Amino acid sequence: MRVLDDLPGWMRGALVRCCDVTLASLAWPLAFWIRGDFNASPLNISWIELLFVACAAAVVFSFLGVHRIMWRFATVGDLVRVAVGALMLAAVVTAIAFTVDRGVELPRAVPFVFALLVFVALFAVRATWMVRTRARTAAQAVDRCSELRPILLIGAGEEAVLAIRVLRSFAPAAVPVGILDDEGVGRVLEGVPVIGRLDELRAAIARLAVRGVRPARILVTSQKRVGEEVLQRLARIAYAERIPLDRFEQLLRLDCYLVLGERASLSATAHARREPIADRRLYFAVKRALDATLAAGALLFVAPLLGLAMLLVRLWLGPPVIFRQLRRGRGLVPFELLKLRTMHDPLAPDGSLLRDEERMHPLGRWLRRLRIDELPQLWNVIRGDMALVGPRPLLDRELLELPDRGRARALIRPGLTGWAQVNGGQLLSVREKEALDLWYIRHASLALDLKILWLTAVMIVRGERVNGAEVARALAERGAEPALGVMA
Repeated sequence: MRVLDDLPGWMRGALVRCCDVTLASLAWPLAFWIRGDFNASPLNISWIELLFVACAAAVVFSFLGVHRIMWRFATVGDLVRVAVGALMLAAVVTAIAFTVDRGVELPRAVPFVFALLVFVALFAVRATWMVRTRARTAAQAVDRCSELRPILLIGAGEEAVLAIRVLRSFAPAAVPVGILDDEGVGRVLEGVPVIGRLDELRAAIARLAVRGVRPARILVTSQKRVGEEVLQRLARIAYAERIPLDRFEQLLRLDCYLVLGERASLSATAHARREPIADRRLYFAVKRALDATLAAGALLFVAPLLGLAMLLVRLWLGPPVIFRQLRRGRGLVPFELLKLRTMHDPLAPDGSLLRDEERMHPLGRWLRRLRIDELPQLWNVIRGDMALVGPRPLLDRELLELPDRGRARALIRPGLTGWAQVNGGQLLSVREKEALDLWYIRHASLALDLKILWLTAVMIVRGERVNGAEVARALAERGAEPALGVMA
């Protein structure tokens, strides 16, 4: 492993590719062997067939970039990429077999077994690499230290994982010995156990002292997760025990990046997001489940149309095909909204800025008119950034035009379509669209969602038209209703 780490990047990538291709090639005869009830006698696989499998694996894995994933810190996206690579390779090899002899000698179960074997093999190699690399890094950190300083962490969220990794990389003498959190007692994060709840700080210090690892410092990984009141109580206990208490974001100086007013509103916003409207909690839970299910089905259904549109965009507008834009979602949390690209680059050949009218391509107008450019947002719905129906997500400059900077609209997930879009859309003023969005938040129901989806289909065919009656009703209710104050 150390020799592999010392190799240049291109050579390391080449070795990973060779390993992946070799494993995929070996999985092909192994799939036949498993399909034949572990009987090797009927196997009749030529070296040419293995060569075809190896070439297909090299092409598919290179296309997906699977060879770039030798995990040290794996994510769900890495796992998905390996799974997609295994499935795509099985599909390519099956297609080649049908082209050669119509798949006469290919049992139906072999492609599925082959895909599973490839996934397991690639996953096992990467998981083994990740475990051994982490173990070696931890051992090296301990070896470099002549004196260890035990650290007790407060909070077991993602920030705790980051804090542990930062300490091991930049301060190996600071060894995390335990975590306190109200959830997940007994869990282990990066090898560090959750040893108690937040109200057990004094007891945790005493137990660690008996083990010979009395905390030299206490590190609060996330003020949002702990809460200001609890944090003050923990600080008093730490002061009484003569143990310094630090905040992770202050050690990294991340607090200076918070915008004005965000410090005071972080805990309140986090609390509000955990408190959905009590009498509509079931509706929002059902809505989220239906959104994910319908979006996944719709994405499969429109995949041919979306693929054709992406090909046309690639040919006429060039890369990138997908346009990513930062929008604000539920709780004004930023996320990347996905759309098909419909405009040329904002810079002219001479370096001057182009207006939107000059950048618009005829293909882009057609895609926008039929709302095809919005189809990639089905992935945003599946991920949970958006819902099928809700207020449209806005840019920061658009939020500045609203009286409350969009806080009321952000009580629920933004939608692929919404009440404002089916009652006028771009023909409405900012104030009218805001009133319609707030009316939807107050009256949201599954029946209304179905109605909006139907009106969206009608709007695509007929074009945008202002519904004066609905706009007037929303404006009247906007002036009469108190401001919304909870999130769902």
